[in-house]
This record gives sequence, C-alpha cells and structure tokens, in this order.
Amino acid sequence: MGDRRRRLAAVVALGVGAGVLAGCSSAAPTAGEALPACSSLDGQTVSLVVPYEPGGGYDSYARLLAPYLEEQTGATIAVQNQPGAGGLLALNNLLTENADGTTIAIMNGVGAGGSSLAGADGARFSLDDFTYIGRVVSEPPLIVTGATGPYQTFDAVRAAPNFRWGSTGPGAEDYVTASLLTRVFNINAEVVTGFPGSGETELAMLQGAIDGMSGNPGSRRQAVEEGTQTPILRMGEEAPSWLRADVPWVRDVPMNDEQRALIDAHLALIEIGRPLVGPPRMDEAARNCWREAMTAVMANPDLLAAAQQQERELAFLGGAELDGLVQRIIGAPPQYRELLAAMY
Repeated sequence: MGDRRRRLAAVVALGVGAGVLAGCSSAAPTAGEALPACSSLDGQTVSLVVPYEPGGGYDSYARLLAPYLEEQTGATIAVQNQPGAGGLLALNNLLTENADGTTIAIMNGVGAGGSSLAGADGARFSLDDFTYIGRVVSEPPLIVTGATGPYQTFDAVRAAPNFRWGSTGPGAEDYVTASLLTRVFNINAEVVTGFPGSGETELAMLQGAIDGMSGNPGSRRQAVEEGTQTPILRMGEEAPSWLRADVPWVRDVPMNDEQRALIDAHLALIEIGRPLVGPPRMDEAARNCWREAMTAVMANPDLLAAAQQQERELAFLGGAELDGLVQRIIGAPPQYRELLAAMY
C-alpha cells in the first residue's frame, strides 16, 4: 500500500501543478477558510449533480469532494442524483440551469463526449458548451468478464460466437467503449442496455445474464480481487498497482493502422475522465471561484488521505487545460466520428 500512496500523492501533486500553470495561481487557504474569489457563493446552496443512481463511482466521487468544496467556497453542497439516458439527462438539464455557479455536475467524459461526437439523439449538447471546472480523475476503463464464464481472455472474446456486453445506456462510457471494441476488432457481440448503474451490471454478469463490461478500475477492484470478475484488457497504458501484470493494454493487441488510429482517438477521449462542469457561459466570477476551489481541494492532504482510504484514484487537470483537451476531442478524425455515429 506504501507504493500506492506515493504514486497517488505524485499524481495529485502533478495535477495541481498543471492547474496552477493553467491560471489558478491563488494560494490555497487554510482548512475551513473560504476563498476570497468565492464570496458570491458564500452561504449559498449549490447542487452537485450526479448523472447516475446513488452508490456508483460517480456518486462516490461527488460525495468525497463535497465537504472539501464546501470549505473552499463557503457554500453548502447538496449532492443530487439525476439518473437517466445513460448519464445524458443530467447534462441536458445542465444546459438550461442558472449560470451563477449554484449548479454544477460531475460528467462522464467518455460517455458524454462519445454521444456528442456521434450526434446521438439523446445528446443535445456539444462538449464545448459546458464550463469546465477541473478533472477529478481519468481512469482508463478496465474490461472484465465473469470469472466463471467461457471468456477469460480478450482473444476469447474476439472469437466469441455471441458475446454480451452490459451497459447503462448509449450515453455511458461502458456503452461507448464496448461498442468501439466490438467494431474495431469485429467482435460478434451485442450491448445489452438499461442497467441503472454499474452495480446492477455487475450483478447481471455474476448471474450470467451478460458476459462482460467496461468500467472504472477502482470500482472493479474488489470483484477482481475476490475472483468474481476476470480482467482481460485495460484501456490505459499504466496498470493500477493492484492489477496483475499480464492483463494486456489495448495498444498491445495486434491491429492494422486503421484500427490503431481509431483506438488512439478513443484513448484521447478517455483522457477527459470525470470532470466537474457547469452550465454554458458561467458567470466569470463563479467560474474563477470554482476553478480556484477545485485546485485548492485537489491539493488538500485530508482529501488525499480520504481518497486513499476509499481506494479512489485522483488525477487533477485544471479547467483551462480541459478547455484545450475538449478542442482536441472535437477535432477527432472523421472516421472516429463516423464509427461513433454508427453505434447509435
């Protein structure tokens, strides 16, 4: 666990440094002291919207951050769950919220970005519509299968006669990544949708109703260590410290140049991770408050300790840097957009 703590501390430190370079240069206040930039939010009640049911990874991150955001802003943070449409409903609602900083959300960057690039009916937004506050974490998905099923390697999945992925819906990362892998590697598979959250998807896999899923590595850890899920592919170059070393990285899978270009475009989308976002054209003072608050929170050693206790990774990226990353994603190759559009 010592190596994990040192690695997590380094990730947070690097992320905070990047955020400061991006313009959030105010010194962090002492614990319990609200930032001067957040005077307009002091005493206000802020809704932090989670686009999924309670109990999942996004909900856990929101509730982990909430008390520290309260310290920095002076506001009361009320976590609100707004599940629906695979995470898209909450983001569509955010488009029309007051831009005074009293409503923010945690976003599924892969699911929302994939839906937007694809022009999906359920996504009434472009990624650059939102005000980016800061990324909480970018955890490239881990692909797992049921430990008692017939598909214990990615090669076995590629050769499957009828593989069944589980997903919350078209707006979610588990849908986009599963669909992309299916098409890039010509897997004979279907994506079964409609699960309220990752917990229900995991239960369906345990019962044999589906064969596999894509999801957050931290949320998969317990099941992998207990032996009820088998990790078969990772979408990130760096493996989590707890994951066995022989689980292949997707770029190590033999593929041609066209397949590799599509995978690389998707890896760029994955980089956006789980950011906090606000409504379009957020008031400048409110935006500056949230960006400074997020930078200070992600440097807070108490948050770091709490994240370690909950085995939640942190990898901060500042709001201004997220703006640049979003522009890169919007400029993805046409073939990638076409592939995403064919999924919906």
